Amino acid sequence: MKHTAIATILGVALGTVAVVGTAHARNPHCAGGIQYVVQGMRDKDKGNLEDYQRQMNKAVQQLEACASEDANDFEAVGYLGWAYAEIDSARQAGEAFKKAIDGLAGKDPKKRDWIQNNRDSYWATAFNSGITKINEAQSAYPNFLKAPDNDADKTLREEAHKKYLEAAVSLTRASQLKSGDPRTLRNLGSVYAFMGEWEPAQAFFEAGLRAAPGDTDLVKSLIAARQARAGILIDEKKYDEAIAYYQDLVKSDPSNSDLYLGIAEAFFKKAQAKEGDARKGDFKMSADAYSKAGELKPGNADLPFNAALAYQNAGEQALAAEQWKATLQARPEDTDAMTAYASTLAELKKFDEAITMLVHAIGTDPKNKNFHRQLGAVYTKGGNSAKGTEEFMVYLALHNGKPAADPAAQVKQAPAASAAAKLSASEGVPDQVTQWDADGQKYETWFYWQKKAAYHFNPDGVQLQKSDWSSAAPAAGKR
Repeated sequence: MKHTAIATILGVALGTVAVVGTAHARNPHCAGGIQYVVQGMRDKDKGNLEDYQRQMNKAVQQLEACASEDANDFEAVGYLGWAYAEIDSARQAGEAFKKAIDGLAGKDPKKRDWIQNNRDSYWATAFNSGITKINEAQSAYPNFLKAPDNDADKTLREEAHKKYLEAAVSLTRASQLKSGDPRTLRNLGSVYAFMGEWEPAQAFFEAGLRAAPGDTDLVKSLIAARQARAGILIDEKKYDEAIAYYQDLVKSDPSNSDLYLGIAEAFFKKAQAKEGDARKGDFKMSADAYSKAGELKPGNADLPFNAALAYQNAGEQALAAEQWKATLQARPEDTDAMTAYASTLAELKKFDEAITMLVHAIGTDPKNKNFHRQLGAVYTKGGNSAKGTEEFMVYLALHNGKPAADPAAQVKQAPAASAAAKLSASEGVPDQVTQWDADGQKYETWFYWQKKAAYHFNPDGVQLQKSDWSSAAPAAGKR
């Protein structure tokens, strides 16, 4: 999203302001300094820039003396801020403007408003210049954090970097002119965030929030900067530091799902850096954080999916099963989750539930050979070796064989009066015919996908096996 200017140049007739009369004898340095400012602005309007510069420098000298000799002449201090702004001393200008504005509060509202409007005019010029530079940077290279793909992109990225630095200079000037302005600080922080410099970005967002605690844009920007900074710690493999950083953020924002996601990723990568059982504790912590993130963001299937994987790696099968179930509630047709859930159920010796889940997965993708192999393994592990053999035959046919180009022509080659010929007469032409070898033997499998069955023959047309996955058969020998 591009930034757009949120301030306009305030209408202040800088070149036509006359010296306001006073009822008391003014300090000569104060009066002289004011006259130099007025005359200098007139020279500037005429294009007489050499005299303008000389007048402004003299104004600063006189008004600095004025401020030290008559600190309560706040109008003169306002002129000093004006002179500083003209010679591009933004910090000093901001300090002088603020002193004058505060000093005139409740005493002379008209003069106070004039000085404030004058200050805001310079601020708006600097602020809008910064916003313009941000937009130019984003137009040149929208995603600065993306590495350039070629020399042309590299040139554009360098141009964007130049514009961002110019934006930072302008917005810094604006922040000095109007200290503590939350809009300025937010955009200044954004410049550094766009460049991936998260530490200064965070500092500016925090400064903005001190000035405007309820600014929701600043809150969001600060959270994003903190998360990005923590993410860098993960990339640098400083896992413990990243975890501690995220955990500290959670204290102030306990309902933020993304913070728990960061904790989960840090623990997961920390676990991956270890070997054997030493990994389990970190995988468990990762899974707990993924699970919490999922609770805070219901409907997001990826979070319980990752939690389940982490629990499995931690050896926590029961907890993994709960997360696989939650994944399928959010994404019912996720076959990866189905097969993983089935594997977990089998580990828990819940064979019937695992079989039901795998039959459902096969119904979603019947030609997936790995689903049939897994179902065969669960049947066998559960004690139903006959059904296990059925599914292993399907797997071998799909894995070892190649479908015939013309199933109808292939079926006609079945020996007369054979079981294969009789099946063709009763059930019709199969959807797929596959010939395959195993252990030196030749087989031919006829698939009736719509009927959820397959028939396996030898070269003589003798039926060796029928595979039926139309429904879940019970596991035998359950414990």
